[in-house]
Amino acid sequence: MHMQSPPVNSLSLDFLTELCINLEKLEMDKSCRGLIITSSLPKVFSAGLDIMEMYGTSPERCGEFWKAVQEMWLKLYSSNMVTIAAINGSSPAGGCLMSLTCDYRIMADNPRYSIGLNETQLGIVAPFWFKDTMINTVGHRTTEMALELGLLFSSSEALKIGLVDQLVPEDQVLTTATQTMSKWLAIPDHARQITKSMMRKPTIDKLTSNREADIQNFVSFITKDSIQKSLRVYLEMLKKRKG
Repeated sequence: MHMQSPPVNSLSLDFLTELCINLEKLEMDKSCRGLIITSSLPKVFSAGLDIMEMYGTSPERCGEFWKAVQEMWLKLYSSNMVTIAAINGSSPAGGCLMSLTCDYRIMADNPRYSIGLNETQLGIVAPFWFKDTMINTVGHRTTEMALELGLLFSSSEALKIGLVDQLVPEDQVLTTATQTMSKWLAIPDHARQITKSMMRKPTIDKLTSNREADIQNFVSFITKDSIQKSLRVYLEMLKKRKG
């Protein structure tokens, strides 16, 4: 699956809805046993959640957007398919979350690319299921520091802490992902799927039993004046950078 939503594969409501529809189709297609997620855009895997979905929008729209973010995570994190993230560019915030849902992460060995859950730098907070997904990958202390400081890790740092599983030259990301997929598909599906479910079910259940409360928390937080102000400052900074 090649993500292609210029300029930076931001996860908007429309993008997330389309992604979830396609994931559902693949999940129902029993001939599809594995999925490689990558980007068609240069230098970026996904820049994460679309800030314009959170800034200056109605509480109803915010709630709808957050439900779609939850749905993306639930579909990927609980997928019966083997999922591999072929990270061929930077992957902050929601892009990092998408990568973390996969069974295996291969990143381009390029010091200019970074990955991490950097929400606090924008004045917002990664919710409990973002946190749990990262803890399940890199452990409690590394996650605690990374989330509080809003750290973005270079590809080599990401490998060191276990945020990604493998670094390869940029032009080999997709071929390596295909080769790796063959190894995973050599394992009988039922045994791998049951094991994956056993490992991930407690984290998934925590969100599924609290989805509505999580949406309400997000909406009441993101629509606060102080948070809207933080987002405005961040957007203005981005405009200046582009200018």
